[in-house]
Amino acid sequence: MSTRHYKVLGIALVILCSFTVAPERIAWQPNKTLSWADFKGSPNGDGSFVASTSSGMSQSYVIDGKGMLDKNETYVVAHFYPEYSWYREKDTTARLLKHEQTHFDITEIHARLLNTRIQSYNFTSNSKSEVKALYEEVEKQRRAMQRTFDEETNHSINREVEKKWEEKIARLLLPQ
Repeated sequence: MSTRHYKVLGIALVILCSFTVAPERIAWQPNKTLSWADFKGSPNGDGSFVASTSSGMSQSYVIDGKGMLDKNETYVVAHFYPEYSWYREKDTTARLLKHEQTHFDITEIHARLLNTRIQSYNFTSNSKSEVKALYEEVEKQRRAMQRTFDEETNHSINREVEKKWEEKIARLLLPQ
């Protein structure tokens, strides 16, 4: 094999390895809030938005050989993704950071909802597709709530509505 083949193989291995590395993520915690240092991504173009939070729900579960989900081995966690979250430094305010934290909090609410639905669901031997359907249903609701939050607060411009949302989210985050 020539030297050139080794270089191509080396580049291919680097590319393959880069696809298997999971992005950095921060799990939601009740007593930890985001800081601007957590936002490590680059702003998207010259748009009018000042910041963007990337968050989502991660889940892990065990399905036995008969296709049955083990609820005791099921975990749902809300994560914040620093490398996909960004802000424009010149426009940062504490109020805007709170708005972005509220987006992350909305994800936590839906992670709890997904966990509750999984724990109460009567799974069959088709558990994998059933848990996927539950996830898709809750994810659709999460995205809708995120959009409604931004629309109603006009992306943090309407302070009165923002305050109402913060109070609502705080109530939803209380232990049940």
